[in-house]
Amino acid sequence: MSSISSVLGRMPNLLSSQTVLSSINRSNSQLLELQIKLSSGREINRPSENPVFASTISVLDDLLERRDQRVRNFSEASSLLGSVDSAMAEMSDLLLQAKGIGLSQVGVGSDAETRRNQALVIDSILDGLQSLGNREHRGMFLFAGSAVGTQPFSGHLGGIQYTGSGDGMITDLGLGSSTPVTLAGDRVFGALSARIEGDRDLDPDATASTLLSNLDGARGLGVRPGPISVMVNSVPVEVDLSGAITVEDVRSTLEAAIQTLDPAATIDLDPDSGDRFRVTGSPGTSISIADPEESTTAADLGLAGIFLGGTPTLGEDLQPRLTWNTDISALDGVTVPLGTIRLENGGQVRELDLASVTSLADLRNQVELLDIGVRVELGESGDRISFKNELSGGSLAISEVAGGVTATQLGIRSFTGSTRLDDFNDGRGVGIVSGSIDPVTGAADPSGDIDFSVGLHDGRSFEVDLIGAESVQDVLNAIKAAAEAAGILIPSEFDAGLASDGNGFELRDLTVGAAELQVTAQNGSAAARDLGILGSSNGATLAGEDRAMVAVEGVFGHLKALRDALMADDGAGIAFATQRLEADIARTIEARAEVGVRARRVQDAVSREEDLRIQDLSLKSNLQDLDFTDAAIRFSQLQQQLQAGLTTAGQITSLTLLDFLR
Repeated sequence: MSSISSVLGRMPNLLSSQTVLSSINRSNSQLLELQIKLSSGREINRPSENPVFASTISVLDDLLERRDQRVRNFSEASSLLGSVDSAMAEMSDLLLQAKGIGLSQVGVGSDAETRRNQALVIDSILDGLQSLGNREHRGMFLFAGSAVGTQPFSGHLGGIQYTGSGDGMITDLGLGSSTPVTLAGDRVFGALSARIEGDRDLDPDATASTLLSNLDGARGLGVRPGPISVMVNSVPVEVDLSGAITVEDVRSTLEAAIQTLDPAATIDLDPDSGDRFRVTGSPGTSISIADPEESTTAADLGLAGIFLGGTPTLGEDLQPRLTWNTDISALDGVTVPLGTIRLENGGQVRELDLASVTSLADLRNQVELLDIGVRVELGESGDRISFKNELSGGSLAISEVAGGVTATQLGIRSFTGSTRLDDFNDGRGVGIVSGSIDPVTGAADPSGDIDFSVGLHDGRSFEVDLIGAESVQDVLNAIKAAAEAAGILIPSEFDAGLASDGNGFELRDLTVGAAELQVTAQNGSAAARDLGILGSSNGATLAGEDRAMVAVEGVFGHLKALRDALMADDGAGIAFATQRLEADIARTIEARAEVGVRARRVQDAVSREEDLRIQDLSLKSNLQDLDFTDAAIRFSQLQQQLQAGLTTAGQITSLTLLDFLR
């Protein structure tokens, strides 16, 4: 409170006037500040009034702004997920309608004309599903995955191509884990094939420029740069690799530290394996590398241990991961320059010369330039590449050209010894007869389990039983074993293998005679036809058909198969296509349930965010908002103080010398 000194009468007039005026000004200033607070409703209007509270209020303002943005994001996420759920509900209805049509056309109750008419209905369902797949919400495609600005489904080469990517668009929802608010078309429609996952570990080499983040590390847990402990002949050297980014950073830093005690020591990458460090110390030197407490860097780098000088000592495998920048020359077992491979999809056949390819990015770009619905991706394991068919209605095959080995070395050939028979004929598999019974004795009849016979040029033949065969290699082994059992020499007289040009089985007959090399079905078995080797040849080679082409196992492909089977009046095809729709319906239900879980997470997050916002607003109000009751009391006191001050000042300043002489 401002006050006027009681000794004012003993001061000079000028000083007393200044003192009185200063006191009144202070009262006026306090009254003005309080009037401002009353008009604004805030206790703090400028940071200088209370720097500590002002700083806290600034932090709360930033936090509240972020919460408001998250609430807006939640609103948009709820709207998006609601649109996705609505579209999937329509999709479920269309699939159930298609399934009903398929079931109604199985059996003898339908004729060819009725089936053709129903094929037109299936065609309209296809159009409807493609339209659903391209549904938008505020300019964002719901089923494009993360690429929400790209139309995911389009007609291409007689099929439907999926060009979306990623699992879904991520927005800031303030949740502990990422919650996509859109869906990948592959997750809902089954728009990508997944069978040509590289079948061999390419085991890439590490180079000086390889990032530590692209290493799985010796423990398979990545590499976490940090300090390591080094001892050279029991003399400790502290090495800090916290700032290391590349393999060269590790190598040069560690080598420089060791050379302070052993100038001749060297550290480099093993030139033979290309995937681990090599430590070479001077003869008689012992180099010990370990991790201090709470560090795993040495173990991650495969360098934890004792390295005796005199001879190079290897660390453990760094397990480099494939990246798009990985050089082809760094791939294990791959001959450079690459040769030519053949790709077929949607009725289009392309021979791709890869001689100029130097990196995996070059390989991906060359394939994508073909524009035949083939996508190249890095395998999740980080040690192989994958080719995926993104064209529903097309069948993909990757094969060698004229005896080349490039597709095989890269692990991307679609017809190999490991290809499963279940994948043949668009998933129908191979019809192998088994469990035959003699109708007279009722006992098992092995002769009835013979699937096909092979006749050679010299008139000899042998029979093949494929019971137990699960892969292409099993079939080759069964054919060779049957030939050897018949006294035919392998491979000088007969051999079976994979086609050297293209895909499929290849039977080679080096015998001489007038008969044809012929494969004949036995016991009504469909195995030879399903394997693509049923037929004959006058030459030395019988080249089979590729019955293991890779089709997209999804909604569009299955509906196209159902439509085509209805048009062709193919009862078995109708039944098979209708059965495959079950998987599509199940996938849709699972995806819709996933959307429901995401929507529930968003709703729960909205409630939690609103509660936290109220708490923050309450704290901010306590710091910033004015207590009107207290302010009104202070305002009244200041008014009284100002009035008293003016009265007192008037009385004191009016005194003269005569007043004191009375």
